Amino acid sequence: MFRDTLGGAHPPQPSGRRPRSRAGRGLTIAAALATCLVAAGCAIEVDGSGRATSGARDVQPNPVPTVVVLDASDSMNTDDAPGPRLAAARAAVTSLASGLPDGTPFGVVAFGSQMPAASTPQATGCADVTTLVPLGPLDREGVDRALAGLKAQGFTPISAALEMAAAQLSPDEPASIVLVSDGESTCEPPPCDTAEAIHRSHPDVTISAVGFRTDDPSLVCVAEKGGGLFVTADNAAQLSSRLAAAQNAEAARSRLSPTGRAGIDIGATLADIRATNPSFPASGRAEGRVTIYRWLDCDYGFDGDVLVSISPGDPPGSAGTTIDGVSRGTPGSRAVELYGEPLEDSDGVAVFTADEASGTAYRIGYEGADAIAKGTVTTVILCRCLPSKTSDTSDGPELVEVVAVDGSGRPVNGFSVGSTRGSFHDVGYCTHAIGALTTGVYHCGATVDSASACWPSGSQLLCTHSPWVTELRSYSYSGRLPTLSAPDPESRPWGLELEDGSRCAAILGGAFSPQPQGFLYSYGCKRSSGSDLIVYQDPESEELFDKSGSGWTVWAGPPAATATPTKVTKIYRPAAQ
Repeated sequence: MFRDTLGGAHPPQPSGRRPRSRAGRGLTIAAALATCLVAAGCAIEVDGSGRATSGARDVQPNPVPTVVVLDASDSMNTDDAPGPRLAAARAAVTSLASGLPDGTPFGVVAFGSQMPAASTPQATGCADVTTLVPLGPLDREGVDRALAGLKAQGFTPISAALEMAAAQLSPDEPASIVLVSDGESTCEPPPCDTAEAIHRSHPDVTISAVGFRTDDPSLVCVAEKGGGLFVTADNAAQLSSRLAAAQNAEAARSRLSPTGRAGIDIGATLADIRATNPSFPASGRAEGRVTIYRWLDCDYGFDGDVLVSISPGDPPGSAGTTIDGVSRGTPGSRAVELYGEPLEDSDGVAVFTADEASGTAYRIGYEGADAIAKGTVTTVILCRCLPSKTSDTSDGPELVEVVAVDGSGRPVNGFSVGSTRGSFHDVGYCTHAIGALTTGVYHCGATVDSASACWPSGSQLLCTHSPWVTELRSYSYSGRLPTLSAPDPESRPWGLELEDGSRCAAILGGAFSPQPQGFLYSYGCKRSSGSDLIVYQDPESEELFDKSGSGWTVWAGPPAATATPTKVTKIYRPAAQ
């Protein structure tokens, strides 16, 4: 039902955010090699002995007709790229255009740029698709002018935009469509179905997707069904490099993406990999608890039968190249620009987040300095080796992340939809769910009649008032849910679990017995013997938890009775997939 997100190393397990084992997706490595060796700018080369090795060049643009489908919905105004997401997207498209060969047919289709979502009926807003730059010989200055006037304000009609892009391409010639979006479609039909239909009618056209600060399953599916590449990007620098990679999907497959390489992902099992790559070795060599399988000039490390590391080259990692082009000889400062400050940096090795949800990291060796920012890259390895964000969690409560609905709006992790229904008349006042870890999960309604955590599901919200109530109530609503900034990580949790096993849900209002003198109600708790209340020690204080000693404590006690300090063992926070 819930996913533990704190602590040290855990055995490989599903993350709940999106499918992690994608060994069967796209090309096998063997097929990727066969295709890639003839692709422009491919990162896999053949040395004098006929072995496959990774080159150090960036993925070069593929000189085929290219249409970028650009998200200009209102969420692209979010200021976390850093700066507005739309500004980063405009810069990335400009960079892509500047790198294409002269005369390459190039176009841009935008959606959500003409009609404000706040004042436009959804049925009308779902037709908001514009050919910003008609497909034609590359005019870099014209692309710059068209992008400069682009505004983000509307809905997210991804399917209609993909269809408009495909209508400009020949069904009989190779071409590339690249979707850049920060979220799922808000309009029918499902973009995954549209991508599949386009790829069926245009078999030589690849449809790739770049999820900007999102790994929404619907975007993953667009790339899968469109025969292209899906990558995420978390900042402006990544967006620029990954848009270029997505444009030449075949060449980019050989790179170390945040989750894998050439269709084999960290977390895949031996059985998964061998099912799609029959030539994968039958035996390997033991190195401690990890078994190394050498295949196509790359070391694949397994913990048990689960893939935990990918190390191209000999020595391992010497031919590794990230999706962004970081490889042997790259200035270490470029890695910092792309991935932020390293999580660890000592003894000539720095560790950067690759994909937090997958638990993957880039482990980058360097030389020439005592910190990677001043050194030069020597090796790149992708591994399930993401360090814990907290060096010691023994003194604090365990954090439990609650994901009740997946990215497609279906209940998951033991949750189900009950028969009780309701409606919200004005979702413009919806805000972050109580204790939310991520955007995309809401608190709507007034005080006691509200639902403290609601997940979107089409035109419905699926809601519950407690982490332990797994029967979701369905609320209908009209209009558009607000775009919210990142939630406060220090906000009060949605639920608590105490050392005696009591489960306590945040109180939003209602009538209760008189509270103990000098205290204020905050959480309602259930014990086998009845109910009690978690309260503030001082009505004037803004601190609920006492963190000054070992662990967290709160004041708890039955209604109108003496409250006593009690240890908190778990905190619960809702999150969106």
